[in-house]
Amino acid sequence: MNTLIVFAHPEPKSFNGALRDAATEALGRGGHAVRVADLYAQGFCSEAGRGDFASAKDPDYLAVMREQAHAWKTNGFAPDITRAIEDIRWAELVIVQCPMWWFGPPAIVKGWMDRVFVPGFTYGRGKWFESGGLAGKRALLSMTADGTNSSYAWRGRYGDLENLLWPVLLSLRFVGFDVMKPHFSPEVSKSDDQRKALIADYVRRLDALGGETPMFFHAEGDYDENDTLKPEVKARTVAQRD
Repeated sequence: MNTLIVFAHPEPKSFNGALRDAATEALGRGGHAVRVADLYAQGFCSEAGRGDFASAKDPDYLAVMREQAHAWKTNGFAPDITRAIEDIRWAELVIVQCPMWWFGPPAIVKGWMDRVFVPGFTYGRGKWFESGGLAGKRALLSMTADGTNSSYAWRGRYGDLENLLWPVLLSLRFVGFDVMKPHFSPEVSKSDDQRKALIADYVRRLDALGGETPMFFHAEGDYDENDTLKPEVKARTVAQRD
C-alpha cells in the first residue's frame, strides 16, 4: 500500500518526528512504499492566494475555488501544490501526523487542505463524500497532546476527541477518503517510558490498520433535499444527533 505521511511539526526531532519515523519503519517492514511530505521543511505556504496559480482566469477578482478549478483544467498550479497533488494521487493511505494545538491541528494542516483539496481533483459536480475524487483511499489523523485520554472524552474537560476534530474528519470524508478513527497519543511529556509505550501502541495500530473498519459517515441517500437526515434515519455520527 502506497502511504503518504504528511508531517506537520516544525521540529523534526520532536515526538511527532519519532512517530513519523516509527511509522515509516513499520510500514516499510510490512512491504509498503512510504513518502514523507514535511510541510515545515518544505516551507509550505498555508495561505491560498494569487501565487498558487500560473495564470488567472479572472485577473481582476480572486475567487479562490474558481481559480483552483481553472488551474486543475490547465495544469496551472504552483510547484508546491502540483507536488502535493501528485503525492496524494500516488498514495492509497494518507497519514497526517501533527500535534494538537488549540484543540485542532496546526494552521499549516488547514492550509495544506485549503490549497491542495482543489475542485476537479477532489470534489465538484456531484463528486463528494462517498463519490469524492479521493474515494477508495484511506486517511488517518495521528495527533499528540499533553492531555490525558480522559480529558479528551465526553465527560472530560476538553470534550470528545472525535467531536473536536469533526471539521477535519468531515473534510477528509468530503473529498472521498475512507476516514479511520483518529490515533491519539496522550501525555507525551510525561516520561521516556510513556513515549516508548506510545510509539509501540502506534506501531501496533499501523500493523493492524488494514483490517480496521473506517469511521461511519451517513451516505447521500440518508439525506433529504434540504441536506437533513430523513426522519426514518437514526443519527449515528459524533456530530449529528436525534
